This record gives sequence, structure tokens and C-alpha cells, in this order.
Amino acid sequence: MTSLRAERDLARGRRAGARVRASGGSAVAAACAHIEATFAPPMRHSIFKDRIAALIAGGAGHAEAWTRYRRLAEHHPATTLDGAIAVVERLRRVELEARAAAIRAWGHCSRLRLALMILDELRLILRVVRRHAPSCFGELLAAILATEPDRPFTARHPAGK
Repeated sequence: MTSLRAERDLARGRRAGARVRASGGSAVAAACAHIEATFAPPMRHSIFKDRIAALIAGGAGHAEAWTRYRRLAEHHPATTLDGAIAVVERLRRVELEARAAAIRAWGHCSRLRLALMILDELRLILRVVRRHAPSCFGELLAAILATEPDRPFTARHPAGK
């Protein structure tokens, strides 16, 4: 099953290929334009958003979310949603600065990409929670800090949807 974002990315690629062909370009040039437009940065962004949507749908009690975010929640306790967002923003900024310093010093960065990826995921998840279900933060945090990922957490919209 493809997401609407993936469909938009594929349609953008088809349009780019059609424009090249319409302007007299070769089939190879059209294929290259199609591929470039399809797998451009917006495609990576769409994949990232789809991954976050899947993690949110799985809930905090889901084993993958529990494993990915539990250590951060244990090491950086936050009692409020805004506090958690501030902690994640600060950790992300520190990680980006460390990467930039490594590149300046050595010309490349050998730091693991996973740390920044997890912080980016958590940053988006917390922003979604703040926008759609801020009252569920306490329950979400409790599910992440639980000793076992046995009880699934599902965010409930305040209107009951």
C-alpha cells in the first residue's frame, strides 16, 4: 500500500519526464528527469513522515517505539510536553554541532547517523502530540517508561475520535 505522499512523489516524477519529452528530449533524458524528480529530497521527507506515522499508529507500547525512545526518556526526564520538546531540541542541536565540528576538523563525520535520526523522529512525534493530543503526554511517557512493552498506547483525540 502506498501513501498519498508517495503517490504525489511518483506523480511529480511522471510530470517531469513528460515535460522533458514534450520539449523534445530523448527517452533517456526523460527517464533521468523522472527518476531525479521522484527520488528528490521530498521523497526522503515523505518516507520519514510515513515512518513517523507508522510509529505513532503502533503506539508507545509497541516494542519498536519502546526500544527506540525508552533510553532517552530515562536519561532525560521531562515532566511536561514542552519540557520534553525542549530537551529533544537541545540534544538535536548538540548532535548537529558535534557533526559540524567533526567535519571542520577532519573533513568528514564518523558519528553514527542513528542518534540524529532518532532525535528527528522523536522531535516530530512530540510536535504531533502537542498539536493533536497534548493531554495524552503523561500516558505516553508512562508507556515508554514501563518495564515491558506489553500494554499498547493509542492516542485518543480530545473529541473522542
